[in-house]
Amino acid sequence: MATKSDRLAILWDTEQFALYGLPDFDDGQRLEYLSLCEAELAVACNRPGVHAQIYCALQIGYFKAKHAFFPFTWDEAQDDSAFVQSRYFNGYTFEPHAISKHEYFAQRTLIAELFTYQLWSADFLQQLRQQADQIVRRDVTPGFIVAELIAHLNEHKIVRPGYTTLQTLISSALSAERQRLGSLLGGVLDEAAKTALAQLLVRDDTLSELAALKQDAKDFGWRQMAREREKRAKLELLYRIAKALLPKLAISQQNLLYYADLAIFYTVYDLRRLKSEQTHLYLLCYAWQRYRQLTDNLVDASGYHMKQFEDES
Repeated sequence: MATKSDRLAILWDTEQFALYGLPDFDDGQRLEYLSLCEAELAVACNRPGVHAQIYCALQIGYFKAKHAFFPFTWDEAQDDSAFVQSRYFNGYTFEPHAISKHEYFAQRTLIAELFTYQLWSADFLQQLRQQADQIVRRDVTPGFIVAELIAHLNEHKIVRPGYTTLQTLISSALSAERQRLGSLLGGVLDEAAKTALAQLLVRDDTLSELAALKQDAKDFGWRQMAREREKRAKLELLYRIAKALLPKLAISQQNLLYYADLAIFYTVYDLRRLKSEQTHLYLLCYAWQRYRQLTDNLVDASGYHMKQFEDES
């Protein structure tokens, strides 16, 4: 079983806090979210004891802000509780007693019913897993997957699961997508294509073939453009292979560019150590994207030099 440190980091700390951290209201937000309507105030006032009533009022405000529940302490909500007490419980004796687990979960149920939300349960896991499997076909970046899953949950008025549940679910979806692509590539790549891809990772005395192809032209000079033509010619076979094979993998344009960027991000040494299916995927996407980029560079250079000739004429 993976430890906490082994789990996929699907959000930056600030993004994680935005979803799962206790709301930190300023004065304007406090007035907006902690001002309760009649139905909301009735739910809070039906709890046993002033401390439970104030706690419930805070949970209602926090739920309106983030559609989530928070087991906070009175110290963490000092300013918010003072606002609620002065606005709705002025004159009542307030003792900041801890809320029991039973009361906490009872409040969650009542607040979810008030806003017609469903509390998260394992019954929704399969539904969310299917949604994640569809999302990764469009974009495999974890932040995008999280945003789409949260939007799906909000649309269906389901309280979001815990962060580790999302981590596990997204890791599973990404793993399944890698296996899908690896299986498809294994079935369509012939030995000639594998040899051509492997050639990109063969080192010579200076740079590997791939590292040389990654170097961008410094200007539109004739020597630079001659090198661009040479690189384009070296990639032509792989480009034609990629053009024929990539549509069979059902990869979105976004993911195609993402995988191509990984071929740039990783060193040749790294690419050699990855699973062959992953390396082949990244290199195919890179060949497709880089060939088109080199073609665009040559077209731009041609236009640049034609403009110079026209100006001279």
